[in-house]
Amino acid sequence: MAPRIKVEDTLPSGERVSISIEGSEISEERVLYLLRTLRELRVASALEVEEEPRDGTLKERIWRVIAENFGDGTWFSLRDLYNVAAKQIPGLKITTVSTYVSRLVAEGRLVKKGSKPNTRYRVRGVLAEL
Repeated sequence: MAPRIKVEDTLPSGERVSISIEGSEISEERVLYLLRTLRELRVASALEVEEEPRDGTLKERIWRVIAENFGDGTWFSLRDLYNVAAKQIPGLKITTVSTYVSRLVAEGRLVKKGSKPNTRYRVRGVLAEL
């Protein structure tokens, strides 16, 4: 049976890596190359974990999307907001957007006009400037 070397590790991102070398002539160079590659994967994974936005709560992230995209006084629908926010917040559902928009209206941060299905929203601060 040929010698086999197996290296397993869990990256900072949570991914599990398992690499094995099997053969009659495993060189020390190959093993060192494998270990260097694994170290590079760990470093790259750690950088990705650090780069992930620490934006706070989901509500704060949705508010940031609203401010960046509709903060100029543009009226928007839930669907408009969802289409923009879903690109920035993976796994976001339109029902979640609806919930947080309702909360922002209740807090007075957004103004609501119209009724379903033509409800529109706008950042309240813009109204004070008009």
